[in-house]
Amino acid sequence: MRTAIVLAGGDSTRMKRDKGLLDLAGEPMVCRVADGVSGVVDEVFIVVGSAEQQGEYSDVLGDRAEVLIDVYGDGSPLVGAITGLRRAREEYALITACDMPFVSPDVVRWLFDEAEGHDGATFEWPNGWIEPFFSVYRVEPSLRIARELFEEKNMRLRMILRRLPDVKHIPIDSLRERDPELLTLFDVDTEEAIVEAEKKLKKMDGG
Repeated sequence: MRTAIVLAGGDSTRMKRDKGLLDLAGEPMVCRVADGVSGVVDEVFIVVGSAEQQGEYSDVLGDRAEVLIDVYGDGSPLVGAITGLRRAREEYALITACDMPFVSPDVVRWLFDEAEGHDGATFEWPNGWIEPFFSVYRVEPSLRIARELFEEKNMRLRMILRRLPDVKHIPIDSLRERDPELLTLFDVDTEEAIVEAEKKLKKMDGG
């Protein structure tokens, strides 16, 4: 009943390189994401922006995941979501990104459980901000809304969650109870973040 869609199609404007393939403490970052979700879901899709990327990602991932190319080739998160959702065979899908390497299977499982019976589940900050890059979406209505947004040229991924009629909003403090440092939401989008992530991994490994 569960799919994971990992978005890896966009270029990193800050780091000028493919984030998902970055070596993070001896392993490509996308592999860490795939490993974090694989024990919880029935299928894993990595969505990339080109055939070249597809080959590179397939080489490092092996049988961890199936690598898909953006249906419209623009690399935007919304198009990546459409690409993954249209291939999903399950009722619910986690959408996340290739630069979020601290995926916890326990948190993923909990988020799916919270989404059951709803159109999705997302984390919400006190100011109302939500986390579309780590949320669970009910596949059928989310795909329909994503296509509508694309036709409207509204490319914001979070608008899927805003338009779904029944999304469970989980207070960020509930996540903090399970993940005190909120590592689940830590994204590696700068050179400094790479250094920080490696320090965190070393600490987690007892180094």
